[in-house]
Amino acid sequence: MKIFLPKNVLALLLVASFGVLVFYGCKKENTDCTAIILAKQLNDTMVVVSYADIIIAPQYQDVRVEGKTDIAGKFEHAFKYEGILDVIVFKPIEGTPDSLIGRGVIRLKPGETTTKTIFLK
Repeated sequence: MKIFLPKNVLALLLVASFGVLVFYGCKKENTDCTAIILAKQLNDTMVVVSYADIIIAPQYQDVRVEGKTDIAGKFEHAFKYEGILDVIVFKPIEGTPDSLIGRGVIRLKPGETTTKTIFLK
């Protein structure tokens, strides 16, 4: 009694290779877009602005992210989709009604980390 005929072995190899192609071919790529915002003073670009408020939003308010920079003047957020977003960074100056403010635009690309430095004046 012959169980392993050449036709059976060939068919088994074809089914196994098809299964491998289907499972590895359908693997999703990382499409998250990471935005890193660095806040610095315009008059002295080596000085970072700690704990500044940040608003990242497009022209139309479908997506809006608000946050604060850390002690190193850095803010990081991961977006699910790509896009071109406006960035506003501001920090009130203590003891005065004035505040430091800076604006910019960041372009997010799928699977990439984009760093943007915003200078406040």
